[in-house]
Amino acid sequence: MIVFSKGQGVLMVDYLKEEEKFWCRNLWEEAFPEDSKEFVNYYFKEKLKDNRILALKEGEKIDAMIHLNPYLLNVRNLQWNVDYLVGVATDKKKRHRGYMSQLLHRMMADMSQEKVPFCFLMPADEAIYRPFGFTFIFRKPIFKPGKKWGLEGQKVVSWTEFIQKEDITSKVAWWMNDWLKSRYEVYGIRDKTYVERLMDEIASEDGCFELLYEGDSLVAMRSFWGREKREERLLYGNSPYVEEEKELGKPSIMARIISAESFVRVIRLRNLKNGVYKKVIPLSLTDPLIPKNQGKWLWHLTGETSWLEKISEDVDRNGEEILALTIEEFTSWLFGYDVPLGAACYKDLVECIDGVFLDEIV
Repeated sequence: MIVFSKGQGVLMVDYLKEEEKFWCRNLWEEAFPEDSKEFVNYYFKEKLKDNRILALKEGEKIDAMIHLNPYLLNVRNLQWNVDYLVGVATDKKKRHRGYMSQLLHRMMADMSQEKVPFCFLMPADEAIYRPFGFTFIFRKPIFKPGKKWGLEGQKVVSWTEFIQKEDITSKVAWWMNDWLKSRYEVYGIRDKTYVERLMDEIASEDGCFELLYEGDSLVAMRSFWGREKREERLLYGNSPYVEEEKELGKPSIMARIISAESFVRVIRLRNLKNGVYKKVIPLSLTDPLIPKNQGKWLWHLTGETSWLEKISEDVDRNGEEILALTIEEFTSWLFGYDVPLGAACYKDLVECIDGVFLDEIV
């Protein structure tokens, strides 16, 4: 908890108690007027059940907030509980006072203590998050119905039919996970609760959800939503039912590695024919906001995993040139989004994440 005085009031930076979370609604509605009342009702009924809200408050008045919504993610061969940052907002009358900076610094300090691998967000303005070490890791792919979508003999299960089938949510969750696993290494793990929430989220925006069957086999699914502007919420499926455009959409998700030591566990050496089974890379990480990441390391890699060993300046590196990266470059590279110039010589040696899919809204 951080307490400080501002004028006549006392401002506190802390995580809200359960009974305090609903104090955020006024700020949410002010900051996100595009959200319908029905969507906000859904959000405050469902997402506040298990999230954390870091806020700057004065009495019962919330001046700034960050909602930390938990997701269980598959990250290559591990499952991590990771926070999706949403509802990042400051009272419009109290902006440009450094309130959000205080919240982000506190959040990252706490996550660093907890050795959280990373966190992610969908930015309204990327310039807000760049100074805090966030960088893009995901461009949303563009899907379209394929040549076998909607042919005679297929069956479409509509939203109304869907919610009448009590056992179908688990089946849909299994199908989603199977589809995601075949394509990506980072994605939100679906279960019955996830799918039920997704259905409620889509319904809050007067949405529809369709399951496409070929005989008895589920082969694709599609959803639209939007009370004012109709938009496609999702379209999942394989060719020839669903086709993926060659061109990707705009960058949509930013992330930041919080604990470099935790994150590198999912990075490994490529399966090379030249018999390289172990490699040690001298690494210099620049991270002015998280002291635990900052400094010199020996990065040990094998064909299964990797780990970081902190070293002093005078450790003998056998003449090998040190790899110097910022935390932004390290994040972008390890997520497989972009190879920084300094790491180009390791492109064919280090096997970074191959495929990210994060299409959650809140």
